[in-house]
Parts: sequence; structure tokens; C-alpha cells
Amino acid sequence: MHLKVNNLHISYGKIEMLKGITLEVSQGTITALVGANGAGKSTTLMAISGILPFKEGSMDIDGRQITRIKTDEIVAWGIVQVPEGRRVFRRLTVLENLQMGAFLRRHDRTVKDDIERVFSLLPILSKREKQEAGTLSGGEQQMLAIGRALLAKPKILLLDEPSLGLAPLVAEKIFDVLLKIQAEGVGILLVEQNARWALEAAAWAYVIETGKIVLEGEGRKLLMNTQVRKAYLGE
Repeated sequence: MHLKVNNLHISYGKIEMLKGITLEVSQGTITALVGANGAGKSTTLMAISGILPFKEGSMDIDGRQITRIKTDEIVAWGIVQVPEGRRVFRRLTVLENLQMGAFLRRHDRTVKDDIERVFSLLPILSKREKQEAGTLSGGEQQMLAIGRALLAKPKILLLDEPSLGLAPLVAEKIFDVLLKIQAEGVGILLVEQNARWALEAAAWAYVIETGKIVLEGEGRKLLMNTQVRKAYLGE
């Protein structure tokens, strides 16, 4: 699957948040979207997910237009978002959260097998299967949010700040999981505060400033860019 976003414009009232965003994401690769707070990263992901309507622009998958379709239809196409802040169903158990991820597949007999695959990828969730999600640690909730998204059988996963608020060792575990997911053929569009890791992992990356893409290129090459290193790596 290849997702292309063309000339995306979004406004909040009179304020234009996205000013012609164009980017591409392919299945089986990590693509990073790097920028400062308020640059438009989360807005871009929510627009792709169909959560925010856009004033102008288009999206297509493998050349087929999916512009302005509903969020559930976008999920059915295989584009699934893990939102910032995890947003698990706190009063539901780990297992029930995973089952919610498979809501559009509720008549699919392979859901149980896919839950077992998630438990294999994220073994801590298996140990917490009957525990309410609200009682999990921050890192465990992030793993649950990722696992829940995987139950929708994504071809492209949109990840918004997966390491936010996590201790470095826990964040490393999350990053290891993302690499495993990519190795299984899932494309990832990654918004991540750890710009160094994101750029090292990304086959291609975009730098967004005030709603515009100002740089793009191979992730490791952007990592060597003086402007990027000064702005996002604190050098």
C-alpha cells in the first residue's frame, strides 16, 4: 500500500494550521514527521485519519482517491491511528481494549488468533489480560494502545508521540516494538519527540514548520543536516 497526501490545507476558524502539506507513506517503511510543538504534526495525522476535515487537498491509496471519506472507512482501508496520550478505555480490561480495536472485524473468526499474535509481540499485555487498562503503567498503556491498533489489521499505522512521558528504558522498548511491526510489513508514519531516534529509523522524513513542509529526505541524511541538528537535537 502507498498513501499519498496532496496539498492538504486545514483551518481552525481564521487560523490556517496546515498550508499545503504533501507527503507519502509506503507499507513496510517508517516515515517520520518532525517539527516543534504546534507545527501541525498531530493535525496532519488527524486529517489523514478523517478526524479533522480539510479545506483543500486530497488523499489517495495506490492511486485510488479516498478524499473526504469517514474515519471508519479509512480504518477499513488499513490506515489506523494511535493517538497522542494513548487514550485507552480505562475501565475496560486489556483484553476488552484489544477487542475494541477489532470492532470492524467483529465477525472475523481470525480475531482470536490476532490477539494471540499481539500477546506474542507484547507479552506484558498477556500478563495483564484481565486487568483494567486504567491501572496499567504509562508504558503498558502505550503498548496496549499500539496492540489495540494492530487488531484493526493496519497496513499503515499513524503514531503520535509514542514515547511521550515515558522513562528512557520504557521508550526503548516501545521503539523496539515499532521496528518489529515495520519488519512485519506495516508502514508507519511517526510523529515522535525523540527526533534522533525517529530520523535514524526513518527511510524518509519530513520537517514541518508552521504548517508547511520545509525539508524532506532520507532520515539519516536529515540527521546530519545542520539546521535539523540545531533545531531538533539541541546542538
